[in-house]
Amino acid sequence: MENFLLDKQTLTIKAVYNDTEISNSGNLLHTIKGISIIPIHFKIEPLVIKENLIQKSDNKNKVQKELYQNRYYTNIIDYTLGEISFAANFLTDSWSKLIWKLMIEEKENFLTISLTDDAIIEQITKENTQLFNEKNTVKEFCKIHNVDIQSLVQYAKFEQIELELEGVTARLSSEIIFFRKKLFTELFIQKIDAKIYEFEEIQMNIMPFAKKEIYSKWRNSQLRDIELVQKYIKSPFTFDDLDQFSNYQTINRFAVKNHQQQDLISETFYWMENFPKAKSRFVIAVEYYNSNGDLRDSVDNLRLSLEMLLKELLQNEKSLENQISNISNYQESLGIGKEIRNTFQKTLEYYNKFQNENVKHNDGINNVHEVEFIFGLTMIFIRMLIKPNNKFNLK
Repeated sequence: MENFLLDKQTLTIKAVYNDTEISNSGNLLHTIKGISIIPIHFKIEPLVIKENLIQKSDNKNKVQKELYQNRYYTNIIDYTLGEISFAANFLTDSWSKLIWKLMIEEKENFLTISLTDDAIIEQITKENTQLFNEKNTVKEFCKIHNVDIQSLVQYAKFEQIELELEGVTARLSSEIIFFRKKLFTELFIQKIDAKIYEFEEIQMNIMPFAKKEIYSKWRNSQLRDIELVQKYIKSPFTFDDLDQFSNYQTINRFAVKNHQQQDLISETFYWMENFPKAKSRFVIAVEYYNSNGDLRDSVDNLRLSLEMLLKELLQNEKSLENQISNISNYQESLGIGKEIRNTFQKTLEYYNKFQNENVKHNDGINNVHEVEFIFGLTMIFIRMLIKPNNKFNLK
């Protein structure tokens, strides 16, 4: 079985410096900075999947035949639900058998991460420049004081099941469509949970506590990740693969230093689904921003997106500046109070003024924080125009 056509497997480790005291006959000679090695993450990288999206329909017979021969390609975006479920079942079944075998083993199965003497010497020399001016002096020091190089290191060890669960995590992460990742994850967890129930409740046997705890922590972390991403991807609504891929990519890039509001962007994609022309302009604005492109064009497309939305929503051909009274009447019909309508109107007037002075008749956009603010306003406008209308928020 060729699970995900994976090629690269890497283990990421972290080196932590620690002070090691060197003594002879009870007399302290030196304090040397040694290193501890800690496993961080086991990663499997798929074969250039995200940059190579293809459609099953391009070669349907070949792809379908290989799927039934247990070869599943993650970069095909138009698998049917039945095909995805079929693939998820045989893959997670294979994973669960391996994990289950490790979970019920009574013996401990630890793996140890170690370093070569040369790697240890290199790190010690780097961190103790006043004591050792070159690598050979470390060897001489250890020889004089009868100290083993390896004694300067504290090794990390971990259970084989930890490594295998990280491998499952990596395979799940290679799935570029969130719906599929969720399906695979929950199916795998369900299979292991069912085995645990049968093992403990029916047979009344107790598996090793430490191994069950490792799995439980992994399980909880995966469910938390699903819950978090679900928050950003228009949950509980579903949409097609391409939209989902676009949204999932924004989550992949999420970081504190990223100025975009990920949750609002994903939600905005949802609210604009009934307005494809306006949505296409919003997508262009996001793409300009993500690619560090022209900020002016990004902001201009935000304005166009809002203007096109209003034209279709209010059934007229007026420019954004001339929609104020129509918007107020529209919101009043939806039960929006006077104070909020006035706030919306005044904010939109300032929004138009900014666009006119800095975008339509100028090229004065060079501050990413201003663009972030305009993104936020535009998305709030869009949500407030569409969400209160039951015609569009009941699906």
